Parts: sequence; structure tokens; C-alpha cells
Amino acid sequence: MAKKIASNLLVLFTAACLLSSLFGCGQSTPAVQTPTESSLTQPTINHSPIPDENENGTETYPYAVSVPIGIAPTIDGTLSPGEWDDASVETFTDGSQLLLLQAGDLIYVGIKAIEPKTIAGNIFISSGNEITILHTSAALGTAIYQQGVDGWQQTQDFSWRCRNTSDSEAAQAERAEFLLYEGWLAANGLMGTPNELEYQIKLPDQDFRLAVVYIKARYPYEKVPWPVNLDDDCIQPSSGGLPSVMQFSPAQWARLELSR
Repeated sequence: MAKKIASNLLVLFTAACLLSSLFGCGQSTPAVQTPTESSLTQPTINHSPIPDENENGTETYPYAVSVPIGIAPTIDGTLSPGEWDDASVETFTDGSQLLLLQAGDLIYVGIKAIEPKTIAGNIFISSGNEITILHTSAALGTAIYQQGVDGWQQTQDFSWRCRNTSDSEAAQAERAEFLLYEGWLAANGLMGTPNELEYQIKLPDQDFRLAVVYIKARYPYEKVPWPVNLDDDCIQPSSGGLPSVMQFSPAQWARLELSR
């Protein structure tokens, strides 16, 4: 009798195992990976959408911003009431504001960070095979990269100017000269309101794309990007200065719709 019961139990056990394998219930539970410190501190990045294709089969990136025409604001580092009322308002990944305005042959860019603390700024302009970086912090500087085989090669490093934050004749003359020869001007990051920046940029002669990053000027110097899907070297740490080769993806950047 005991042998018969054991035999029946063996049959039932075998049938249970067969059903378990058929419906997946017998699959082992995957091991839970313990997050490392680096995985906990890395920000979540949303990648840009796959580009569309037009009737000719060429890729088109839909991100475009219409820039309204208005009255030129004063570049003093403070977004004064009324100056930017006509501007297009965009947002950074943290909700801070980016203001875009056109007056004559100049584009005006305003940045208003949420936190009331000192910030610095980088504006990236891609035109043809060249990328220009317009930086303001305690001084102004322009860096230039040319497209190469293995990435974008630096052809001009920053040469710092306009450290004088006063309204003296000498400081104003230096800023006017900088605008004339560099094709852009910004308020020194130590001027005006700490969490606000203002730029004026001469329109490039050909089509271009734009990316903007503001930098929280305190350790660990977090870079906050626009457009919000930006995930190329514009937002990578660059302690000790910019590297000689960078990986940019201008297709992720914004195209500005302007009046010429």
C-alpha cells in the first residue's frame, strides 16, 4: 500500500513540474541588482526623438522655436520689468526660464534660474562645420570647434575679456569692442542679478542651431541644459577647461525661426 501511495505522489509531482514549465511559473526569479553610488547620483536623461523623414527621404528634426521681434533690452545682467515682455519663453530641465527675442540683426537671450544664486552661461551655436561657444562668468570668452573625423576639434580656446563690472568709460569701451570683434556680448556673470544672465548675439550669415546651458556656480557646478533632451558634451563636466576634442550632436539642438 505504501508503495502505491508513493508511486501516485511521484506521478502527481511530475505532472506539476510539467505544468510549471509550460506556463513559466518554474522560471527562476532574476537577481536584484544592488544600485551603486554612481547609478544613484547620475541624472535621468531623456533622449531626443528619432528624426522624421520628409517626402525626399531626408531627415528633418522638428524642434524649432519662433523668435518674436521686440525692443532690444539693456545688457546689464538684470531682466528688468517690461524689457522681455515680447520674448518667447522656453524652460530648462529644472524649470528655469530661457527668453528669446530678436531686435534688428541681433538675437537676445535671457536666462532666469529658479535658485537665487550666481550662475554662469554657455551658448552653443552650430553653423556649417563650426561650433562656437559663448561663455560668461567672471569674464567673457569665445571658443571654436571644427568638425573632424573623430569629433569636434578645438581651433580656438577661450581668451578672457571684460572682467570689469563697473559702468566706467573704459569698461563700456571694452564691451563695445568685444561685441564688434566677437559678434556677441553678455553681461559679466558678476553684474546685475546673481541668477540672471543676458546675451546679445549677431545673427549668423547661414542657418544655425542653438543650445544653451547655464551652470550653477558652486560645487559640483551642475550644468542645466536647453533643449531639455540635450545629452551630448554640452552638459558633460569639463574641469580644467574644455577638452581639445568634444562630441556634439547639433541635430538635438533647436532651430530658431527668425525674421531676416
